[in-house]
Amino acid sequence: MVSPAPAHADDLSFELPFIGTTTFSMTSTTTLRYRGNNYDFNRYDDDFGSLYQRFDLALQSDELRLEVRLDAFLPTTIFEDTRCPPGDEVLCYVTWDVRPERIALRWEHDEWLVEAGDSQLVLGRGIALAFRKVDLLAVDNALRGGHVRYDGTNVDARLHVGLANPQNQDPITLGIVAEPEDLIIAGEVELTIPGDVPLTIGLHGDRVWFMDDPLVAFEHRTVDVAGWSFEAPALLDGRLAVYGEANGLRRTYTFDGRDEQEFGRAVYASAQVQGDELTVLVEWADYENYLVAPSTTEAQASRIYSAAPTLEYEGPQLLRGVGNRRGGAVRIDYAFLPGPWSFSVNEALYGFGEHGRDPWDGTLVSHTWGSLARRQEFGDEYVWSTNVVLGYRHEQFLHDADASSAQIGVGSLDRRMVHGQVEVTVGSGEHSFDVSVDHRVETWFLGFDDYRDFQVGGASITYSWGVPLALTVALRWSDFRLDELMRREQPEYSYNVLGGAWYPSLEARWSFDPGTFLKAFVGQTPGGQICSGGVCRTVPAFEGFMLQFVGRL
Repeated sequence: MVSPAPAHADDLSFELPFIGTTTFSMTSTTTLRYRGNNYDFNRYDDDFGSLYQRFDLALQSDELRLEVRLDAFLPTTIFEDTRCPPGDEVLCYVTWDVRPERIALRWEHDEWLVEAGDSQLVLGRGIALAFRKVDLLAVDNALRGGHVRYDGTNVDARLHVGLANPQNQDPITLGIVAEPEDLIIAGEVELTIPGDVPLTIGLHGDRVWFMDDPLVAFEHRTVDVAGWSFEAPALLDGRLAVYGEANGLRRTYTFDGRDEQEFGRAVYASAQVQGDELTVLVEWADYENYLVAPSTTEAQASRIYSAAPTLEYEGPQLLRGVGNRRGGAVRIDYAFLPGPWSFSVNEALYGFGEHGRDPWDGTLVSHTWGSLARRQEFGDEYVWSTNVVLGYRHEQFLHDADASSAQIGVGSLDRRMVHGQVEVTVGSGEHSFDVSVDHRVETWFLGFDDYRDFQVGGASITYSWGVPLALTVALRWSDFRLDELMRREQPEYSYNVLGGAWYPSLEARWSFDPGTFLKAFVGQTPGGQICSGGVCRTVPAFEGFMLQFVGRL
């Protein structure tokens, strides 16, 4: 895409006693939304409008920074009599909410940083602990408490104590996520050995006390993690980077009056060789009974406080057994310099286990994918780029059949996926077109010797006029959820003229200044599984419209 360089917005600065020059900034996000039918089993969360207002405020001086985020959500359902009959009140979960979502006061002086309030943090590569934002999953976790960081020349240290504070308004379901009151204490120390080849050795640990859930039989749940890391980012004159991390986990809980404990581990290592044209990345992971969450089967994405590397393609696929897998991956990238073309070849081979199985006694995964890309070359009247991705994923059982599947045994198919994506961008001056098509075909084992095939994909065309304007016409398709497909084909939803598996949409965006824009969306999106960083969640379908304005001061 061809676009001019962004301009910088003017700052609002003034003098404060004892503090000095202080800059005020504000970002306002206003979202008007109407949701028609999401085709789930709850008929009480359809056909309503909502207003979401968010203010991000900040005061910044030389050493002090105050950040406040205010969220307000107002659905039209609050102006109605209750939709749910007695006994079904839990289905009417859409309600109003106003709260200070994020508050943080930060003091920074030389090597020291002291913070009170909400902070996002990662220990190591996120395996030991990760409080982060993942837009795809609508997860925005912070640790609300006290934070001390020291970044010295050769020593870095940090200490964090606080309560988990997930974003309370889920932008996908529009429900309110309750604060779990999980207590966390975490720390990390890293020592860098200087020299021509610097080496960094780190020690880290954390403990999590999980809030009891009245719907769960387990009580007094805790997780302890202790580990170390090693990093050499500039071996062989900077051409070789090596990283390794090992973590041990202890999980304790009370069940039926008995105190129980379990142990797990997470070992990750990577080595990357960087040449002028060739780059090779090798990874190894060995995770066993490892997940920083109330349990290894935690379904609520906002209560998973780790982000272990998956070795996998970061795309539309369901990943299982993320905390119980063992294997490796290789990636080879080659650029035909000084030309614009490059390609990448990837192979991931690992085993994962579910229901307490060892990873090499569960399911074997082989996933091969590659890409061919061309970057834009400027100077001609027309510029273009492309990226083509093709892949095949095969999962087979490493254990004998259970009682329900007499024909399933070692080597039998568990899942299979063929996927591809093509994107082409063509531009001339301030005008550009981007065409993208993706599709995948999957086969899943359902049990009782039964398999199911389904397809998921989409296509979109985006026209852009410089920075200000972007128009997108899109069509998604999916028969992943049979219940959703059958509902959409009922006579009462006759407006789905393309059929129950098709989801058209139109989106427009106008940018006034960097960070200030107006966006409108009307149409439908399918429900299904979305995954990122090894964490997955099920999302409902959406049909309706959305109007959003983001302005910066």
